[in-house]
Amino acid sequence: MNRRTILHRLGMTIGALSLPSLSVASPNKNPFADPLADPADEAYWREFAHAHYDVNRDFINLENGYFGVQPRSVIAAYHENADYVNRNSSRFMRQRFYPGNFADSMDAIYEITGANPGELLLTRNATEALNILIQGMDLQKGDQVILQHHDYHSMIETYQMLEKTKGIELVYVDIPLIPENPEQVIQIYMNAITPRTKCILLTHLNHLTGLIIPVADISRKAREKGVAVIVDAAHSFAQVDYKMTDLDADFIAVNLHKWFSNPLGAGLLYIRKEKIPEIRPLYGDASHEPDDILKLGHFGTPAAPVVMTLKASADFNRMVTIPVKEKRLRYLQNYWTSQAAKIDRVEVVTPSDPEQSCAIASFKMDGMDSYDLVRLLDEDFGVFTVIRRLKDQVVVRVTPNLYNGTGDLDVFLDGIRNISSR
Repeated sequence: MNRRTILHRLGMTIGALSLPSLSVASPNKNPFADPLADPADEAYWREFAHAHYDVNRDFINLENGYFGVQPRSVIAAYHENADYVNRNSSRFMRQRFYPGNFADSMDAIYEITGANPGELLLTRNATEALNILIQGMDLQKGDQVILQHHDYHSMIETYQMLEKTKGIELVYVDIPLIPENPEQVIQIYMNAITPRTKCILLTHLNHLTGLIIPVADISRKAREKGVAVIVDAAHSFAQVDYKMTDLDADFIAVNLHKWFSNPLGAGLLYIRKEKIPEIRPLYGDASHEPDDILKLGHFGTPAAPVVMTLKASADFNRMVTIPVKEKRLRYLQNYWTSQAAKIDRVEVVTPSDPEQSCAIASFKMDGMDSYDLVRLLDEDFGVFTVIRRLKDQVVVRVTPNLYNGTGDLDVFLDGIRNISSR
């Protein structure tokens, strides 16, 4: 069976948009949105995908961890916002963007995150937000920072830079790919704390394997020992259901271009209000008070259309509801991992425990180079995935999104079975 035949077998509305003196209407504001939607109802989700997404069906995209495909309502809002800013130019930016449109966007973000006023800073991505935190923290020579080899490489490199320039000490912990339970993860981090430990970096939902760790429990226990916790929530925000305060952490960074489905170019930094004075600005600033989070955001001219589209992204997430999204994404992951685990030579390296995983999962095939496996899935079956490098092995990461169905995953599973039998 060739790629064209496989794809042929799959067969698998724009919401209201508000702009200054501009609106785009839709005949059906919230088509097929149901807070009680069954995550296993393929007919429902197929209709949902057709209504809300416009994607290239010439291939099956199972690499939705890089960034999120924007739904129709969001991409329409983005196009309208870009056109509006371009037509009205600097007059709009100087007279109306601040505080009007910017404030409207931030109000939508505050509502969906549950953060308190003055605790959020809009950044360009989570990496920038994390650099502001990591480089702004008062770390001295000999101070210890706890992290793991599977944290995001850019953040590891930032700490490695401080290891060279400041003389801090990096302490790496080894978290099992599939922990026995969340308590095991908590104990590994707690056992690594010493009197010299100043900070722990926690990746809430791991970008390599999809492992979810108990951030709130670790944060509380670390705080009792006087240790700060920085949470990398780049992948967990809007993939799993929580508010910022639920993580009980002082410092959190997220991406808004992944599971929140905003266009590329927006991230978010959360700092508990009383902790803001502890972070020094990474970018030059002399005009804000020490407890004003805006002191950390001297970035220059913002990408206004991206910022203005945050409201449409928030509207889409409220319409779907994040609990429903989480259940559907976890269902899709369990659908393929439960079957893949039974295929000869295949090893899934992501926990099946729903408390420890959601959309993202990874696997490897004994005797098969993961690079070749990704290539064969793409070339022979039209399924796009991506390799991820772990500490001592290379795996294939698979990440479905709401526009994917079990039909997509069946083609993917057929591909794995075919390759495994070669």
